[in-house]
Amino acid sequence: MIFDTIKRSLGSVLNIIHETDEPGTIREIYDKIPVRGNNTWMLICSAMLASIGLDTGSGAVIIGAMLISPLMSPILGVGLSVGINDREMLSASVKNLSIAAAAGLIVSTLYFMITPLGEPTNELLARTKPTLLDVMVAFFGGVAGIVSISRSDKSNAIPGVAIATALMPPLCTAGYGLALGRFDFFFGGFYLFFINAVFISLATFLIVKYLKFDTKHYVDKATERRVARIMAVMLFIVVSPSAYFLYNIYQGVQTKKKIENLVVRDFANRNNEIIKWEVIDTDTLSTIKIYSVGNPVNDTLVAHYNTLLTNNSLPQHKVKLVQLDVSAEDVRRMASDLTNNLTQDFLRTIEIQKLQNQRADSLMRLANTFTPVSATRELKLIFPEIDKVELGEIVSVTENKAALDTVMLVMIEWKKPQAANPAKSTKAVFVDPAKIKDYEQRIKQYMASRFRRDSVRVSSSL
Repeated sequence: MIFDTIKRSLGSVLNIIHETDEPGTIREIYDKIPVRGNNTWMLICSAMLASIGLDTGSGAVIIGAMLISPLMSPILGVGLSVGINDREMLSASVKNLSIAAAAGLIVSTLYFMITPLGEPTNELLARTKPTLLDVMVAFFGGVAGIVSISRSDKSNAIPGVAIATALMPPLCTAGYGLALGRFDFFFGGFYLFFINAVFISLATFLIVKYLKFDTKHYVDKATERRVARIMAVMLFIVVSPSAYFLYNIYQGVQTKKKIENLVVRDFANRNNEIIKWEVIDTDTLSTIKIYSVGNPVNDTLVAHYNTLLTNNSLPQHKVKLVQLDVSAEDVRRMASDLTNNLTQDFLRTIEIQKLQNQRADSLMRLANTFTPVSATRELKLIFPEIDKVELGEIVSVTENKAALDTVMLVMIEWKKPQAANPAKSTKAVFVDPAKIKDYEQRIKQYMASRFRRDSVRVSSSL
């Protein structure tokens, strides 16, 4: 009873058949399979961007290359065509995928042959030893991709799938290996690309079978079983190297933990300051190099560590101690000085920022205290020829412009020359009509600066 209830609940939550658009899914994948026209340009640009990103170690550029890569559709086409037994689609998908892979490989090889950099970056090294984790990423990415495409209401999951599965960067890593003759990079990168392609296709095939898409050609049970056996053998062959790589990575992590527990911690407990330690692997021997400062170390301690490693199943590892000619006290003093300098720089930066904020506040208060009345007084002091000043704002409406513009209007009334009066001995100040235009321009700049306004209009009258 409980089992049936759980089964019904899971069925209602996980069921996607009722949301599936079978004709639309087949049409969308089939239409994007051919690598020609726009897809060709996108492929070339994607390969070039991925190569530049790998060469410079730029993750952002690599993500951009993943997003515009058109490699996903032929791979989905392979899984879909096998699921619905469409031989024509399968042939077109394999042919276009091969063309796209070859084109990406050629473009990346040409780039790495002429680039002035060409050093193996971390982005390149990360794609040379794919593991079972990469297999899982490809499989679940493929599931997300085909489920997203098969929905009647399309979602935007494809960009995320493109980033997660990363088809173009491994292909360009293989191009790097070809260009520089580094076949470990070539085989590692191409193997990762092959894993991604195979398991995205497998995920597509399984989801298509789960959704019960109609088959184009009838397949009898014996043929289905034969195809299933062939696929199982191929998947085993494809996955085996990745399982080996993952096992080696796991062994490396466990070995480092054992070295740290047996040697590094014990050495640090003997009043030695460890700067760093590393394991350098060669064909027959792995050297554990420990860089330190502190008490002098004799050869008996090294022999003790080597015996300890041999007794703990690490006979191929040997310890090499490298002591620097600096005392532990000097190291601590240098670290303290560095910390103090950083602290002082940080406090100085805070003080500068505080002064800048205070200056900005002062300027803001000054701007707020500047009123039209004070502006009128200042203008009359600067230009004694002014008789009257009026300030206001108008709304400017311009044709073919949606936004309205608020303009400050400054209306100036200048002092007019009066008839001569011998009874008055005071010398009056009057404006020279020839200078009015120049005065208006100066007033406009002055008011724009004082009120922090972009639009100021000055109008004069005598």
